[in-house]
Amino acid sequence: MHRRAFLTAVAGGWLAQASGASSRSPAGGILGAAASVGHLLRDGGVPAPQGPPERADVVIVGGGVSGLSAAWRLREAGLDVIVLEIEPFLGGTSASSDDGAAPHPFGAHYLAAPNPEARAALRLLSEMGALTHWDAAGRPVFDPRLLCHAPQERIFFEGAWHPGLVPLDALRPDERAELARFSEVEARMTARLGADGRPWFQIPVDQSSRDPEVIALDRLTMAEWLDREGYRTRFLRWYVRYATLDDFGGEPEDVSAWAGLHYFAARKLRTPELEGSHFLVWPEGNGRLVKALAAASPARRRTGTLVTRVAPLAGRPGVEVVAFEPPGRAYRLEARAAIVATPGFVARRLVPGAADRGLPDRAASPWLVANLHVDRPVDPDLPWDSVIWGADGLGYVDARHQLTTLSDRTVLTYYRAYGGVDVASTRARLAVAPWGALADDVLRDLAPAHPDLRAETSRMDLVVWGHAMPRPRRGFLGHRPFEVPTTLADRIAWAHVDQTGLALFEEAQARGVRAAESLADALGKDLGETWL
Repeated sequence: MHRRAFLTAVAGGWLAQASGASSRSPAGGILGAAASVGHLLRDGGVPAPQGPPERADVVIVGGGVSGLSAAWRLREAGLDVIVLEIEPFLGGTSASSDDGAAPHPFGAHYLAAPNPEARAALRLLSEMGALTHWDAAGRPVFDPRLLCHAPQERIFFEGAWHPGLVPLDALRPDERAELARFSEVEARMTARLGADGRPWFQIPVDQSSRDPEVIALDRLTMAEWLDREGYRTRFLRWYVRYATLDDFGGEPEDVSAWAGLHYFAARKLRTPELEGSHFLVWPEGNGRLVKALAAASPARRRTGTLVTRVAPLAGRPGVEVVAFEPPGRAYRLEARAAIVATPGFVARRLVPGAADRGLPDRAASPWLVANLHVDRPVDPDLPWDSVIWGADGLGYVDARHQLTTLSDRTVLTYYRAYGGVDVASTRARLAVAPWGALADDVLRDLAPAHPDLRAETSRMDLVVWGHAMPRPRRGFLGHRPFEVPTTLADRIAWAHVDQTGLALFEEAQARGVRAAESLADALGKDLGETWL
């Protein structure tokens, strides 16, 4: 409220002079992902490599959070590490841009305060100064300036804005009663331990309980669990759908009940400092974490590079990597080891024999992220996150929300997950959809709450993530839950959230750290105590 009062006082004159809407239409384009280049791995057409091989100690294929975390873990080993990334930017779905009125994300836009068990994530936050100290109870304490400022969230429900994501005053008594019952179940599951002494749900995921009672939830979809437990009201069903789309890109009918309940019950950190907000937020979202990982490692990095093969060298220890830089340069690298930080379906194509290693077969959820560069009067009531009830998308975040300088220009980042069962057809339609049609869809989806948004938007940049994240469908835990391969071949490790099936920052980071540590012996390096 202090922040709101301050902004109201300073901006009052600006609000009084708000100009009328113009008739302009936004400019813009599609910035990624690099689907046409990536499909060369599937369809062929890459030239043969020329010339003698380049040398490195470790080649990391993929410059997302897992790949950058692997390079970060290897930083003190004195190794020559090179990271190859297909996109023109690092970070994968945690990438960001500085081009505009404020830095803004291309995907992931916050980090919930990590559990104490997420040791690698907390190590990074400590290096960044975001984790300031540990309290007497051994809990992490974060820089309060990075916790999401108030107002945090709002929802446009039945023609009006309401604070928070639950418009309690506008709901029917039966809807409020179901929400209260669901909240009680959430609290019990958050605290519950399995027969093996582990929490039912934990982050990192592989620290969760193997108790058959909780694993049995993976035999249901989230929609089936709601039906079984008697949750019927429209708002509770919408609320859960919002959650499964937000974290998994899937509808409750196509998401495991184990995964859906993990969303609500896996985050356990409770401290007085987190009562106002559990979200660590930067203007560029998790792009700030990507920048920190990149800055903390001396690894060489090449973007716009497609890797087509990663295989053990014949007759001697080491790995050969074949890479292609469009439009025409193909080359080889020889390294002592490699880390393949890609989804499982890509790893199968890159590494001969990888398909026989028991890689899980995950569906991937398509997403659209739109960054709207807008000019509008300063609004002190505009929160960080705005959600529109009944919309196709998940709403938008305001990139300038954490900044203290006033401006009538900002960037609104809109998210839409395509949660239907037929992900392949959706992905194919998105691959050929023109910018104009997608931009119109975004503006149409936001129009009930923002009828003047088209006139206020000068530019809209789109990123189409065809394979944004693994979708944890019913049965995704498999016959041996949480036991997934890290090694694909001699001196070749695998690091990706596909391994456990949940696309969380802490999970991606843990996968990269584990892969790096698994190669220590082959590299003749003592990396010391595990960071996990």
